[in-house]
Amino acid sequence: MNKIFDLLIKDKNFYVKKAIAKNRFTPKEILEILSKDKDINIRVSIAENPNIPKEILKILAKDEEWNVREYVARNSKSPKEILKILAKDEKSYVRESVAENPKTSREILELLAKDKVTDVRNFVALNSNTPKEILEILAKDEEWIVRESVARNFKSPKEILEVLAKDKEYFVRAAVAGNLKSSREILELLATDKNYHVRECVAKALKI
Repeated sequence: MNKIFDLLIKDKNFYVKKAIAKNRFTPKEILEILSKDKDINIRVSIAENPNIPKEILKILAKDEEWNVREYVARNSKSPKEILKILAKDEKSYVRESVAENPKTSREILELLAKDKVTDVRNFVALNSNTPKEILEILAKDEEWIVRESVARNFKSPKEILEVLAKDKEYFVRAAVAGNLKSSREILELLATDKNYHVRECVAKALKI
């Protein structure tokens, strides 16, 4: 099998190289070669590979192109030490990907929950790994889109959903109505909401 990989690595066609880069069975030695490819798209594909070795992730985490670092940040195989570095990346898209990664630790999520960029905090609010204490802080965020994401998060406890059910923005209240964790008491409150969209969401969420 390695002989076939050795043949294909010499192929000049972009799509062939990209397929090798994405293949989870591609040997480490070939992934190492492709991680230095001049084509950014090939390096991005390597960063996406679910079986990429930690050593190659470390190299790509320092790539000069932020798109490559972004996909390293998204990769569930990226260890804590790499995510910790990328959580301070100058590009917000990279930090967003760290915030979105379900393997991101509490320590890093705490840091990103204070990020100046709204979209970064938004992804922290959506992350299923975000603990209650951080969700409580984000439930008070000045940007309604962040509070809406907290309302959508199925890990948000009843106490947070009760507060958000009274949020001034109807998008937030509608998100609470659609959250499977919302209690009957919360749905009863939202069933009389002044906004029809919120009431519509309650109607869709109702179960016998």
